[in-house]
Amino acid sequence: MASIGQELKQEREKRGISLEEISQATKISCRFLQAIENDNYDLLPGGFFNKAFLRAYLQYLGLEEKPFLNRFEVAIRQKISASNLKDTDTEKINKTTPWSRILFTSLILVAGLGFFFLLLQLKPKPEPVITKALVVEPTKLPVQTVEEEKEKEPEPTTSLNLKIDFQQKTWIQVYADGLLKLDGIKNPGHTVEITANKEFLIHLGNAGGIIYTLNGFKGRSFGRSGAVVKNIRITLENLKEFIEPESSPKSLNQNLSAPSH
Repeated sequence: MASIGQELKQEREKRGISLEEISQATKISCRFLQAIENDNYDLLPGGFFNKAFLRAYLQYLGLEEKPFLNRFEVAIRQKISASNLKDTDTEKINKTTPWSRILFTSLILVAGLGFFFLLLQLKPKPEPVITKALVVEPTKLPVQTVEEEKEKEPEPTTSLNLKIDFQQKTWIQVYADGLLKLDGIKNPGHTVEITANKEFLIHLGNAGGIIYTLNGFKGRSFGRSGAVVKNIRITLENLKEFIEPESSPKSLNQNLSAPSH
């Protein structure tokens, strides 16, 4: 004969209803619904809630409540009786064998202590440690020669490298050694890099719309935003005139002047 939980599970599956659906409708945790179907009454909260959960389950499935509730009460009583009997048997065992447990525990303790003392006797005694005196030789500090650092002179410039980052929409033309290398309107975020052997010739429709570097050094502004500037000529000879003083080597800063367009 199937148990209460087995019958309920069969009826639920016949109707194609999931435990999650019953849980959402009755607000009863799936864990408690599974406990009912698995006949694990120990997992239920007990008392009034046990019958209330079962009644809500039966109502959702449309089953007659009374037969299942009666069988459920009988199963709960049997569960309680079996649990009490088990506790009684355990109590009897505990009452009849206290001295045997005490004797057994004492024997284990005595055996453990004896084994511990035996290990202490067998453990080899450590040999005396002879500490050798350490001779610390004085550290010889390197002789520090005080000389003024000579400024590193930049290597001779043999070519021109122009890198342009567009900050605003800008029309631009760039000639490198007489050849047109860049022509058109560039949008913000665009970057170009051009190399020349002798000179650049630049025409700008928005002088403040770009920032640039020359041979790795930050370049001076060509003008304000929206200004049209033409015939910007950059050569190996006047390179220093287009470099910001704070970003160029000191040797180039001595004679810097504003760029001439």
